[in-house]
Amino acid sequence: MNQDIFDWILLLVRWLHITVAVTWIGTSIFFMWLDRSFEFNKNSTQPGHVGDLWMLHGGGFYHVEKLLMGPTKVPEHLHWFKWESYWTWMSGAILVALTYYSGEGTMLMDSSVSNITYYQALAISLFSLIGSWFFYDFVWEREFTKTKPIIGHLLTLAWLVGMSYFLCHTLSGRAAYIHIGGMMGTWMTANVFMRIIPRQLKMVEAARKGEAVNQDWGKNAKNRSTHNTYLTLPVIFVMLSNHFPQTYGHEYNWLILLVISLGGAAIREYFVVRLKNPKRSMTAAIIGIALIVGVIIFSREPAENPAPVVSVESDSLETPPAPIAAPIEQVTNGAEVTITGSVLFQGKIPQGKRLNLPAACAKNFKGPVYSNEVIVNNGKLQNVLVRVISGIEGKTFTDIPTKEVELDQHGCMYTPRVVGARVGQKVTFINSDPVFHNVRSITAVNQRFNMAMPTKGQRETKIFNKPETFLQAKCSVHPWMGAYVAVMDHPYFSVTNSQGEFTIKNLPEGKYTIEAWHEVYGTQKQEIAVTKNGMTPLTFIFK
Repeated sequence: MNQDIFDWILLLVRWLHITVAVTWIGTSIFFMWLDRSFEFNKNSTQPGHVGDLWMLHGGGFYHVEKLLMGPTKVPEHLHWFKWESYWTWMSGAILVALTYYSGEGTMLMDSSVSNITYYQALAISLFSLIGSWFFYDFVWEREFTKTKPIIGHLLTLAWLVGMSYFLCHTLSGRAAYIHIGGMMGTWMTANVFMRIIPRQLKMVEAARKGEAVNQDWGKNAKNRSTHNTYLTLPVIFVMLSNHFPQTYGHEYNWLILLVISLGGAAIREYFVVRLKNPKRSMTAAIIGIALIVGVIIFSREPAENPAPVVSVESDSLETPPAPIAAPIEQVTNGAEVTITGSVLFQGKIPQGKRLNLPAACAKNFKGPVYSNEVIVNNGKLQNVLVRVISGIEGKTFTDIPTKEVELDQHGCMYTPRVVGARVGQKVTFINSDPVFHNVRSITAVNQRFNMAMPTKGQRETKIFNKPETFLQAKCSVHPWMGAYVAVMDHPYFSVTNSQGEFTIKNLPEGKYTIEAWHEVYGTQKQEIAVTKNGMTPLTFIFK
């Protein structure tokens, strides 16, 4: 399908989903408010009277009265509130399938999270949406949860915690969030379809026949409806969070999701009980706000430590406020030699995963687009880091390049995929696409960051203070987008170009171990001896 048409379909289905969701959630909130606003009218002569309420809206008065079925006969014209719920779930299911299950799971999986296959991810996703309903319903249909609801709440919360942790460590961050939201949305719709409406049908049928109406059916239906109202704010948060990678792209995304959901439920409690129990409602509001503020503080990008900088006057490395120790000379004697080489590839070239790119990115390519973990041109392997790993012990290098290393987000791909940078050198991330990206670091020793990059042409610069092989840069919005940054404490490294060639300059005479690393094929090593007469080009072969 043409990508522009596909994107329009996504937009229209999303529009439908939000429209019907607003309708459903609005009626849910309205009826919860109604039930807690009714006042018993002692002058009412209606059988089954519970309470009534006068409202003002649109230049007129509305008089609403609640009557129990049984004492009250079934009216001739009766409006049912159900299709808002059904259409919300159906449109949401279509949207999830189009976004996450098409394109061989382009948006569903993230190799930095887990290495599951597409069909494994699909099975897990469908279980989270459908299978979880059977657990939830089993819990709330038991007698012990009817007599002691706290048990049901604890079991439901435990399930939510477990699924959030599991999905966030299995699927991409965006997919995990939307499937947790979908799981709660399935509970809500299935409550309507499987429990609320069928029990209300039984009550209406009994009332029509003049039979006694089992009011426990009504209580059960109301209990499920109450569950739904507490799930509304967490589900809305999930819908919105997909536009904010500081949530689903965070290292502790599962914890953020849970705490925000609890905060949303607490805030909903405030609105539910504020008329009947102001003290309890204020406590709930304070707890909800405190949880959300706590998440904001917890998820903030940490302040950057003082970074090594290059002194323009002396071109030497300084780390304020303490001066750096005097460096050992880079070359003690002998000549400096430039070594060159190439990395060959033998065997069948693997094809990456086919990507379903947004139209704004797909237009940069002709034909199908595949992930770029392995790039081979004329039998030469690109994006291989070649570096010295032994032979330079005890030496300190202060000649930090002033030129920036650039990583470009172009066509919803990182270009290049592998770069090398010196400790203290500027690394600049660029968004060349007219779409929203972010840059999230996966790092063991350097300071983590998670930067939003919504604007085309945006540039963000970082300086890494500690050597690390490798720091990984990810786009949480588009989980297939990844790049590696080798942060080196010496200058003797190179990354193979499109022809599989590398060059390591100014290597002093001596014996060294050279390592070649590729993200898919691992590492190879060679022992070399550098003399003033130079040496023949090196060759590494990956298969």
